[in-house]
Amino acid sequence: MSIYSERLAKLKKEIKAIETARKKKRWKPNQKIVIDYINGVTKQAEFIINTQKVILKDGDNNKGFIHIIERHYCKGCPGELEAIDIINIYEVIERGIMLNNVGVSNKELKVFQLNKSGKVLKLVLNPNIYGDLVVTYYNV
Repeated sequence: MSIYSERLAKLKKEIKAIETARKKKRWKPNQKIVIDYINGVTKQAEFIINTQKVILKDGDNNKGFIHIIERHYCKGCPGELEAIDIINIYEVIERGIMLNNVGVSNKELKVFQLNKSGKVLKLVLNPNIYGDLVVTYYNV
């Protein structure tokens, strides 16, 4: 079993545990979109934030969901993310601040940062040819 498959299975279990422990049984719409993607209901997670279409899709080990799971979804990983961070990925764009291009090698990328619960979450959005933004994500 690959690292990605193992961690994806772990993420799905953690989501079920979070669902069981929740007092409110409904997810917010953008959370539901991400959970449906993780559970394989949809091929990618698409949501609109501030009139901008944002896409989370598989990608590879350098970008996208596979990168997030393989590189950042594990204890002690650089940029460590927890299950709830992944479920709430949209919050970084919605409530975070957009950073300027200082230290960003590719000026096309849009970088957002959100300080939440003692973590500094960063989300990198890469515009595709249609003007939609494709996600990669980590904790600083």
